[in-house]
Amino acid sequence: MAEPLRILSIGAHPADIFDQSGGTMAHHTSRGDYVACVVLTHGARVHDAVISDSMFHREEVPDESDLVALMDERSDVKAEEVRKGCKILGVDDIYFFGADDAVLLVTEEIVKRLARLLREVRPDIILTHFPKEGDGLTNAHAVAGQITLHAISHAGSVDPGDRNTPHKVAQIFFFGAGAASIPRSVWQSEGGYYNDVFIDITDVADKKLAALDCLVSQGYGGAYARKRIETSDGAFGSAGGCAYAEGFISAGAETHYYLPVTEHALKNARSSDHERIDANSYRISVD
Repeated sequence: MAEPLRILSIGAHPADIFDQSGGTMAHHTSRGDYVACVVLTHGARVHDAVISDSMFHREEVPDESDLVALMDERSDVKAEEVRKGCKILGVDDIYFFGADDAVLLVTEEIVKRLARLLREVRPDIILTHFPKEGDGLTNAHAVAGQITLHAISHAGSVDPGDRNTPHKVAQIFFFGAGAASIPRSVWQSEGGYYNDVFIDITDVADKKLAALDCLVSQGYGGAYARKRIETSDGAFGSAGGCAYAEGFISAGAETHYYLPVTEHALKNARSSDHERIDANSYRISVD
């Protein structure tokens, strides 16, 4: 692209923006593109070391007021972890919506709030969850994707009280499912969807690993981060013809003036089998 892009990554939970698009974000920030993130829920109930782990093993949970205070405290911990991780990836602007992650729903309030942010930030590209992930109904990732689609549609029109002009995005890329794309429920038997875009993140996999290490409250730092990189991003890499990659599903077909072919495809086509095996065998340090 001749001009810098504006990219917005929208995740349901604090870890999602790293897990799904951390390497891609690092590439674009290093190129000079503007990248920002939205975290829709506070995520205090999801994988938290205190709320979802230690509480699981207690005789009873604290009373309502104490539990609410504790969840607020844990939300602040998660937000700080996200800020640290984003800093590693070169992202400074993070918008925390703080929605309760108990039951995430598509509501007019959250759609309008996100639409107003889209008119303000004016992204060219949006990265978000696939709106039919899991059962597509109760899955918080899927609901986040649905909220985003509604907001994109609403952002294209005026809204009384919002002085920002209407805004339309050029493309939406949905997060892929990585190594977890093996069908394992009745809900995953439908579709025919597939990852049609792979971003080679081999050169920034260490940055993504460092960002995941920041998410200590979720147990993502350490062993999990390394397992995650090797299994999911490694699986994407195998599918995309590189060591590590992130996969995406394009929301719409692209129109070109000439037939599109990437430098990656040309390089692979001009490499021998052993040259490709050698390149794809690269593994980041797990220290």
